[in-house]
Amino acid sequence: MNSEHKNLLGKIKNHRGQGTAHTSNDSYILSGHLYYDVSVPIRRQIAKDWLRENKSISQKDFVAVLDSLYQGESHEEKTLASYLLGYSQSHRSNVKPEKLNQWLNHLVGWAEVDSLSQNIFTAEEILGNWPAWQNLLEKLSRDKNINKRRASLALLTGPTHRSNDKRLSDLSFKIIDSLKSEKEIIITKAISWLLREMSHQHKKSVSDYLKENEESLPKIAVRETWQKIKTGKK
Repeated sequence: MNSEHKNLLGKIKNHRGQGTAHTSNDSYILSGHLYYDVSVPIRRQIAKDWLRENKSISQKDFVAVLDSLYQGESHEEKTLASYLLGYSQSHRSNVKPEKLNQWLNHLVGWAEVDSLSQNIFTAEEILGNWPAWQNLLEKLSRDKNINKRRASLALLTGPTHRSNDKRLSDLSFKIIDSLKSEKEIIITKAISWLLREMSHQHKKSVSDYLKENEESLPKIAVRETWQKIKTGKK
């Protein structure tokens, strides 16, 4: 265990049992990993405090801490790694996309997967290294690990919501096409999520796609996306 990982784990344990009704719900965790029942706000504060105390940490050492945390036993260690990454733009910009593939090997269930995939990497960061990101996302969408397939959808939600770049929407539709026949809720809900977020910048394209694929898409995705388009509400 990395020495800073050990330090952070101690902080997690100091707050064990301080979760919320939401974060203590097994339907939220769905990982089977050890759970200390520490709330998300507390975990996020631990991440912010640690980054403030370690401003001069090198890229190599920062990634080593994340490598160690993602391989930790508990849900809190794994999600804390993602919070550290999300709060450190300077280090995040130097992380190669393929590194996410390695970290995803240790994440199970939507809460852990989404901690790394949701609103961490920006459209600018992804488009700035497009060939590598496109390769990663397509690779994840074909992986036998369902958690990685979910990540291929979740990683595009924030960027497509904030950018009208056609490369993002085209890839999103391609990945949705490859996964829309799956029945597991971890995938069907992610398809719905991505389509709804895409409708903010790509409303016409999403509407046309729904009309053309209504029979083959998960029913929940069709229903929730049309509601979003028509009402603007989730």
